[in-house]
Amino acid sequence: MKLVPGKDIFTMLDLLRKAAQYKGLKLQEGQSRAMSEPIKVYTLDDRLLAILAEQGIRQYGRPDCRNEILTLEDENPQKYVPGFVPSNYWNFKLLEGKKNKFDLRVSLSVGLGITTKGGGGVVFWPQAHGSFLSPVDELPNFRMFKALVESDKDAPVVAKELAASKGSIIVSWTDLGLGGICGIFDLFVKFTGRNERVLRLGMDSDGIFCPHSNPRNVQPGDRLFVAKHVQTKIIETWNRQLKQYKEMLVV
Repeated sequence: MKLVPGKDIFTMLDLLRKAAQYKGLKLQEGQSRAMSEPIKVYTLDDRLLAILAEQGIRQYGRPDCRNEILTLEDENPQKYVPGFVPSNYWNFKLLEGKKNKFDLRVSLSVGLGITTKGGGGVVFWPQAHGSFLSPVDELPNFRMFKALVESDKDAPVVAKELAASKGSIIVSWTDLGLGGICGIFDLFVKFTGRNERVLRLGMDSDGIFCPHSNPRNVQPGDRLFVAKHVQTKIIETWNRQLKQYKEMLVV
């Protein structure tokens, strides 16, 4: 059967781009993790540094760096992950040729990923990147993002929406006009009724099913999702292919 890309079938990257556009954002290309292009850049002046300090993000001395690095640390409680030290600070380097002048730029962007919560969709979470080194953990990113956005009446609408959230927002499949969309492998599992033998046939790269339910060596962004209106047709096609396979086995 023929499936039309962008109408019947989508890659994960297609869906993330579609959700980003829905919120007026554009994805950065060539990144290992899906992230929007910067939505606003702030230079931390005395006013913003004072606002951050009030929110528990304060300057931390780095005597080992000979005053060549300025560090801001989120001193609020962090999420504890066994075996890991919290990643909760930003490092800023000296501006070239400037004494005691640091490159105090913080760029706000949005991370994106697929979620099954609330019926499924694309989850957005805030990112706040410094000019040299930035935290990985979500809480410090959210706190920096929130403090900067709430200090700025002209912040982008999506930034204000994220700042007012509990750390993330969701663009649902219904919002995107794709209610009922699902991963092609999830659809295949439903088709098999979790029959192990049929599942194994679907895992075989030279298997009997087309469209293929679980292509190997696929990058995460290339994972396939199928629209609701073609799911029944795909299952009917798989049923026909399975029947033909069984008939071939009859001696």
